[in-house]
Amino acid sequence: MTALRTLPDHVAHLLDLLRAWPGVQAKAMFGGHGLYQDGLMFGIVIEERLYLKVDAETVEAFTARGLGPFTYETKGGKRSSLRYHLAPHEALDDPAEMVVWARRAHEVALRAHAAAARKVGVNQKPKARGRADGRTTPVAKLRSKGAGAEPMSTLGDLPNLGPASQAMLAAAGIHTLDELQRLGAVQAYALVKQAEGKASLNLLWALEGALSGKPWQQVAEEDRASLLMALEDVQRHMG
Repeated sequence: MTALRTLPDHVAHLLDLLRAWPGVQAKAMFGGHGLYQDGLMFGIVIEERLYLKVDAETVEAFTARGLGPFTYETKGGKRSSLRYHLAPHEALDDPAEMVVWARRAHEVALRAHAAAARKVGVNQKPKARGRADGRTTPVAKLRSKGAGAEPMSTLGDLPNLGPASQAMLAAAGIHTLDELQRLGAVQAYALVKQAEGKASLNLLWALEGALSGKPWQQVAEEDRASLLMALEDVQRHMG
């Protein structure tokens, strides 16, 4: 567990409430803190408020209590939100309640992680790499081409990644699909930014979209805040 003396009092209080659930960590990022268990972020602390990760299975338990999502303003002035909702008030004073709600949020993070792995074909048998609607994800399509494809053309077949993006990846030592998958969008972008200072955040959106099969514009709209939080954490550890 993160040392309490290094954290703001309100974050240290949350970790203290979660003491009965060993392994929870708090990491400073993007103007707040993320709460992690087993490397997966299940909560964010912004302006001394705790928001817990939700999905379709759990969000009603929050909305029924009037516990809204974390919202932020995009560059265009629009309000957008993350799938993190305010924690119930009673959990903020009761360790048993806090652990129950935190574990539920971590289960959401586990489901999201498993879904993302399925999208890019990680640890899946070839016959299981398609989608439920019969279509295949971009990475699954590349896998079906066989091992004879050239590394750079393989990356080029991913959506969102044109020649300029491929060149920046190459400058950072990322030449193959396997390397990009292993690193993930955030760490790959951080390496590119380290090697090519001119890389814009559009590349981060493009990399995430390439691996998840989403248009980069959708990534920029829906996942902007969470990706930036993760990026700040990665860049801090890179020194």
